[in-house]
Amino acid sequence: MARRGLTAASLILLAGASAGCVSDRPTTGPTTPSGGGSSVAIRNFAFVPASLSVPSGTTVTWTNEDDIQHTVSANDGTTFESSALSQGQTFQFTAGTPGTFAYICSIHPFMHGSLTVTAP
Repeated sequence: MARRGLTAASLILLAGASAGCVSDRPTTGPTTPSGGGSSVAIRNFAFVPASLSVPSGTTVTWTNEDDIQHTVSANDGTTFESSALSQGQTFQFTAGTPGTFAYICSIHPFMHGSLTVTAP
């Protein structure tokens, strides 16, 4: 398995911390989030976009595009935690309480992202 190079941006990403989960089970294939939704790609050992802002009630879908497993894990250790996602698998989370929530890939902790949840 070939490793892809890291970009400077993937090493210097900002973080925040937690929201409200629909499912922690990965799914295969494309998923259309309910309620308008937003999506984050996991690509080249980075969350793209690294920072996302959505209104409360929005379902966010992360899709692993890399050929190596990744997770989506809230820094607080309780708000959301995916299992290991293989290429093409997704993880969904429905944003609840407003705030900024930091997350990482627990397999590759240099990968950081943040989700800002705003009032509807």
